Amino acid sequence: MSPRGSAIRSIEEAGALRLPAELELTNLGPVRVLEPFAAGKMTVVYRGTLEGRAVALKVYKPAYVKKHSERHPVSLAEYEFTRNMAFWESPELSRYVVRPLGYLDTPGVSAIVQDLIDGELYYDLCLRRGGPLPGVFRHLERIVEYAHARELFDIDLHAMNVLVVREGGEEVPRLFDFNRVPFYLNPRNPLEALALRLGIINERSRDFKKLRQFHNFSKLLRRRSRFMAVDGGLDG
Repeated sequence: MSPRGSAIRSIEEAGALRLPAELELTNLGPVRVLEPFAAGKMTVVYRGTLEGRAVALKVYKPAYVKKHSERHPVSLAEYEFTRNMAFWESPELSRYVVRPLGYLDTPGVSAIVQDLIDGELYYDLCLRRGGPLPGVFRHLERIVEYAHARELFDIDLHAMNVLVVREGGEEVPRLFDFNRVPFYLNPRNPLEALALRLGIINERSRDFKKLRQFHNFSKLLRRRSRFMAVDGGLDG
């Protein structure tokens, strides 16, 4: 099945994600909703416009909204917006993240609005070029360093969560997915919880592990089967 066919099938299966032509966001005004261009396990992403600027409207699937609410007191849309904003407001990190513009949290629709940027997934770029991207990876190491200095941990770094863009003649990574609740806040694995209590691992551990394993794409190949992007784009 072609990527476009896969994306459309996912959107049709989402059912509750049939959106009106415009959505009101508090303090932002209406977002004009255009066509869907990407779909993942947790979200469907639409192109849109907000006051004349191109935006990405990432709409969460109801099942994922429910799953998040069972684990965290803050709504999924507000949580991701707040975490995205924490990165954006850091002078060292802002160049490495997509700008968050607002969020919507209603009984019918839960979504976050971000700037729409052109880029290619790190994973796809590696496949196309036949190997890792050392220059971009050095930026990823800096992201972890800067984030930890700001006490931002468990960034969920993997090659399908990183867009690569051209900036001043240089290739730079951009992060766009901030909906993961850090593992140490509510560890679901009993062994992981024990290791945290004993000090064997800490809040920084998973980020360092993700960097060490960043170019091991075996798990991502399974994730790739669920990643249904059209023209590049974003995965939730």
